[in-house]
Amino acid sequence: MADQKFETNRRRLMALAYRMLGSHADAEDAVQDVWLRWRNQDHDAIRDATGWLVRVCSNVCLDVLKSARRQRENYVGQWLPEPWLPPEQPIAEQNLMERDGLGQAYLLMLERLAPVERIALVLHEVFDWVHDDIAPVIERTPNNTRQILFRARRKMQREDERDATPEPEGKACERAQIEAFVAALGQGDVNQLVSQLAPDVIMHSDGGGKASSALNPVYGADKVARFFVGVWRKSDPTVRVFQLSLAHENWLITQADGVIDTAVCATSRDGKLIDVFVHRNPDKLALFEPLLTQAEELGGTSIKAG
Repeated sequence: MADQKFETNRRRLMALAYRMLGSHADAEDAVQDVWLRWRNQDHDAIRDATGWLVRVCSNVCLDVLKSARRQRENYVGQWLPEPWLPPEQPIAEQNLMERDGLGQAYLLMLERLAPVERIALVLHEVFDWVHDDIAPVIERTPNNTRQILFRARRKMQREDERDATPEPEGKACERAQIEAFVAALGQGDVNQLVSQLAPDVIMHSDGGGKASSALNPVYGADKVARFFVGVWRKSDPTVRVFQLSLAHENWLITQADGVIDTAVCATSRDGKLIDVFVHRNPDKLALFEPLLTQAEELGGTSIKAG
């Protein structure tokens, strides 16, 4: 019975830990740690198993975040969270926990927060916990918890005020927008590409020191368009391009010599791309390998570059 209770909550804990840590491996380690602690408990004395597991998982993630922040200070270039790729499509009752707050934009914005702020915000906005329940997890009073959440929401607003709305993340880029993006790239048409980008678009790129990438964010439609066209012109003309549509994001995947070398997704505002995320770190791209073989099942489409 104890094992069954834990397994019932495993997906919830994994989704929680991933939001906190932005890494599948770190999230899996955190959930395993929770499991070891759960095994040593008097389960008859725990009235709310789900609440207990979420609290313990939050505390484990809090400890990991403190060390992860130091590690990311030494990361080569900009660090981006790994793409959220669940092993299977979420069932209806788990749709919220495995869809909301999982996009690249939201997770990157969470990096602005102190560990305690991050824990409080995710528990409140994604898992719908009230202040009184969050307070003991972060070892604060309910009133202090309200103040922490207020500060966290302020930090989550874009620092450059490009988007003053309180929405946790921009609208995911549509499939048609990605197809138009690829068509413009294939033609090497900078002006056409610029027309698809918001004037204040930002491109975020993560190579982790293991693949070439822009070390700093690239700002502005013209610079972002010229960056992509310049890179595309240098690419192998036989490169294969795929589109993978997941529950929460659409991804542009390029493959050279049978190996995935780039994954791109974006968020949009008023039909224009406002944030573009480029993954080139091979450690993170490896997550896409098993999914690419199932591209048609996931609704992916192979697109020939021009």
